[in-house]
Amino acid sequence: MKLTLEIKQKCSFFWLRAIQNVRIDKCCAQCFIGKAFNEIYEQTRYKEKALVEFEIPPLIGAKAYYLCGLSRGMKYENNTHIAFVPDKGETITVDNDLIRVEITDARRIDFEGYIPSPDGEFTDEQRACRNWIFANYIKDGMPL
Repeated sequence: MKLTLEIKQKCSFFWLRAIQNVRIDKCCAQCFIGKAFNEIYEQTRYKEKALVEFEIPPLIGAKAYYLCGLSRGMKYENNTHIAFVPDKGETITVDNDLIRVEITDARRIDFEGYIPSPDGEFTDEQRACRNWIFANYIKDGMPL
């Protein structure tokens, strides 16, 4: 898989994880157990504009991958959340005023309408966190 990420307007940062397991007692990036590709973070942190090209190495045991981008001012509606799995010949494309993303040989996982209902007490922050929602999606055995 190859990730091409163009930042068109200043962002806070992006991060990419290969997810081998999940935990729902946390939120944000801490939901995902697996390899962090720190190169993405380092190349996007507080950049006005940037172009990042990155070959995503296959990772044995990875259930999925997750690209998360936090917008300037961390405005919820401007954040980027792309969950995906390898899929030869497929391409994910996102192009808007803030970013352009292309991930080749990958298929996006549509979890946006998923509403988790795990046992236990969870904060409003957790329940609104799309990383937490996707961690529950995986934990609940939903289709990848």
